[in-house]
Amino acid sequence: MSRVDARTRAVVACIAGRLITGSAGWAIHDKDRKRRIPLDGWIDGGNIRIYRHARHGYISGMGADGHYVLFDHPSDRGLTLEVNAEERMFSGADQQTSYHFFGDVAERAIRLYDYQDMRWHLYTL
Repeated sequence: MSRVDARTRAVVACIAGRLITGSAGWAIHDKDRKRRIPLDGWIDGGNIRIYRHARHGYISGMGADGHYVLFDHPSDRGLTLEVNAEERMFSGADQQTSYHFFGDVAERAIRLYDYQDMRWHLYTL
């Protein structure tokens, strides 16, 4: 697969949303696909491990000071994630394809713009 799929994009939005809001919830609502996505795992300091039940796989990573490197284990691809909690914004890239994304968080609502499909994607924690 040469692109970030909708499920991976939703988990990245969840990670960014949790890092910015400090929310402890373990699901994200994908408004594009009109479905709730249950997740498990932890975000503890700079360590991240999120398990996706639907894919039977996880995204893990580490970082500090708003800079994170993530690895999507089912697809064997690396992702970067930059988070600015003060401005409630995030950005990043798929290291395999160099596609970039950015977004913002307002309370529990997350908007993510993916340059790959040139669309906004909406989520709720």
